[in-house]
Amino acid sequence: MTVYTKTWKKKKKAVTDSKNAYESLSATQTKQISQAKNYQATITTAQSNIQAINDSLAYYYKSEKTKGKNGKTTTKKVKVKRKTPAKPSKTQQAKLAEYQAQAKSASSKLSTLKKSPSYKKASSKLKKAKSTAKQSKAAYDKYMKKRHATALKRVAQQRQENYKRFMAPHASLHATNSLTGLEVFLFATDESETNDSTATTYPIDKDDPVVDHVQRTAKTITINGYLYDQKAVKRLWSGTKDDVSGSGLPKKSCRQQYNNLKKWQFDGTELVYKSNAANDVGKRVMNKIYYKHLFMTNLTKTLDAPLLGMMKISMTFQFAYKAKVTTTSKGTKNNKGKKTTGGKYVGAKYITVKKGMTYWGLAKKYGTTVAQLRKWNGSEKVTMYPGKNGKYPVKLRVTQGMSTAALSKSLVKNKVSTSAASTLSKIAKQLSK
Repeated sequence: MTVYTKTWKKKKKAVTDSKNAYESLSATQTKQISQAKNYQATITTAQSNIQAINDSLAYYYKSEKTKGKNGKTTTKKVKVKRKTPAKPSKTQQAKLAEYQAQAKSASSKLSTLKKSPSYKKASSKLKKAKSTAKQSKAAYDKYMKKRHATALKRVAQQRQENYKRFMAPHASLHATNSLTGLEVFLFATDESETNDSTATTYPIDKDDPVVDHVQRTAKTITINGYLYDQKAVKRLWSGTKDDVSGSGLPKKSCRQQYNNLKKWQFDGTELVYKSNAANDVGKRVMNKIYYKHLFMTNLTKTLDAPLLGMMKISMTFQFAYKAKVTTTSKGTKNNKGKKTTGGKYVGAKYITVKKGMTYWGLAKKYGTTVAQLRKWNGSEKVTMYPGKNGKYPVKLRVTQGMSTAALSKSLVKNKVSTSAASTLSKIAKQLSK
């Protein structure tokens, strides 16, 4: 059984190739696409500012009191249209003229840029790449969904066939998101479920401790049983050349099945355990534990019986939902108000904005993201455009500051060579380049 079939490789390659198409633009084409985005952002911002000023002249806000069902009176501001629009002040007139000039200038430059053959070629190439990427991703997702549905059907068929053949207290395991239909059967002798909680207690004088908080810590499932060689004479369905799950109930030794279990444990695969498979056929009830979201934490085999084709095993599972892991750093604040993870704080890198710079280009150069640059500095609609004096409003932060402890880890990770005379600030500067 294999996950990486020829079809899977083909569809995965299509997704990867379509993503790489974004990076195939030349430096000039990339710059033109970025310029077009900046011009459009300028137009949108200017129009938004003009609309805001016009709204302030055409409308005003007044306070209204309303009484709710509970008898309480609340005050809220209501937008009211003026009978006659107010006349703009000199400041508002100047601002309107400035925003209109910005919008006109950006529109003219954008129009000129879009007429250039180089931009048309870059835009067409990018549009095609986006369309191809979208189609490739949709085809890949559809294929994976179909494979998973097919795998679950095969799991159910194998479970029914296993019951018909062996008629014994048994159980089965398969991956929650199975793509192959791989399933391991065992004869379960006993099953146990343990639920643990932690109670936070405090001692008091002349009495028993008191508790103010109880927290659920774990649910543990323990299964003991036997693996047997599977030697089914017949197959459930005929095999095909590129069949992802073999054909039918496969001939598999107990050692091969044990290796399947071991791989699931090592890979941290989320599993489904079901021991009431007899209910699938004939409505007979045997051992009955049915759990999804299990992770195998222990697998033990005991070779204490001189029987060929049989293996005694014990398995322990932890019940848990798989979460998206994010990391945060909690530390003390130094005299600059910066949080640290220990040691001296090495400041972040700031740069002076120059003509032609873009958030996308800076993110690529300094190894960060456009979203992070926006978080540090605000919208590029404000920071990347000069004021009336021709100067840019602020310096841009482009790297994350770090403590000496974090810096040490970064040195190892980035393999930066240091000499005895190197200072932390020089090292930080080297890392940020």
